[in-house]
Amino acid sequence: MSTIETKGTVGTAERRPAPTLVCVDCGSTEQDLSGRCLACRGLVDAAYPGRSAALQPGDSDALETYWDLLPIGSRASCRIAIEPTPTILLTELDGVPIWAKVEGVLPTGSTKDRLIAVSLPLMIERGIERFVFSSTGNTAAAYAWGLQRYPELSARVYVSEDVPASQLGDPTPRMEIVRVQGDYVEAGNRSRSELQPGEAPEGGFFNLGRREGAKLAYLEAFDDVARAGGRVDTVVQAVASGLGIVAAARASEQSAAVRSWGRGPRLFCAQQTSCSPMVKAYRAALNGSNDRVTETMPAGLAAAILLGDPFSSFDYVARAARESDGGFVDVTSSEIAAALQRHRHEVPLGDSAAVALASVYRMWEQGDLRGSEGVLVALTGGPGR
Repeated sequence: MSTIETKGTVGTAERRPAPTLVCVDCGSTEQDLSGRCLACRGLVDAAYPGRSAALQPGDSDALETYWDLLPIGSRASCRIAIEPTPTILLTELDGVPIWAKVEGVLPTGSTKDRLIAVSLPLMIERGIERFVFSSTGNTAAAYAWGLQRYPELSARVYVSEDVPASQLGDPTPRMEIVRVQGDYVEAGNRSRSELQPGEAPEGGFFNLGRREGAKLAYLEAFDDVARAGGRVDTVVQAVASGLGIVAAARASEQSAAVRSWGRGPRLFCAQQTSCSPMVKAYRAALNGSNDRVTETMPAGLAAAILLGDPFSSFDYVARAARESDGGFVDVTSSEIAAALQRHRHEVPLGDSAAVALASVYRMWEQGDLRGSEGVLVALTGGPGR
């Protein structure tokens, strides 16, 4: 049986059984370096044997706190500490507490820092030396920051020519940037078609490290709300591929706080009306149709979540929403702008985070939050993110 080090001081020799990596679609335990099942190309998740962990006051590294719920083999391979971010009571709507997880305070201004803090150690352990991916900006900035701590790794990122240089983080020789005529989907197509020998696809939504890093925000938030005497029964996050909502579902399954609440929260995916292919596909499915329409020229205020073809991941995201009794919601540009105006002086708030926050107000107006005990809205990035 393979073993990995347990939670504790970096470099300790204590061992624990490694989590089993299993395809959620066919049950196969064989996967490629990008995180896809070799048998059916499905999504691979880590199965942890009955472990739990909880955030405590004074904890300074989320990876250390939740080490027993991460798939990393050696603690020594983790070189990035992610400090817990604030979970605040932002407002109340008809007596319903609205809790906000404020991710804009992370070093590159978005929740993507968590994703790469787990993804990079996994690449090291899998023997990857150079990886290739696409980005709308935030993931590229996070990897540019993280690669400074992993000099044995390098990357090539494909981005639309419309992405401002300021979105890509500090330039680093560890990451080559390729500009693409077209949108994020075209950048993704290029990243896959131009893979060279010795390079590995980063995997995007299918990258286990990304999803397991993303769930840390929710584990923290659930613990924070429970410690404050509250309860969350609804979660709202803006989505492009929907990775964050699938991560929220994982956190809900594994959170000691959620287990004490007796039932996991409903999970809602938020998109801007001007680019909402997941919302439209989900509504079509509710009406008995399998219509899935890609948006060839996506546009909207929240550039970081402009993804016109999310259908490689949609089924997993829709399943997470459906099984939680959640769903999908979209908001207009004016609603997004109103949310920004209302709260931008209280928290670091970017356009994508404002999509989620505006969706909370839309759900409140529609009566969808009536009787709720508490809503958690993921503010995934600050200004410019």
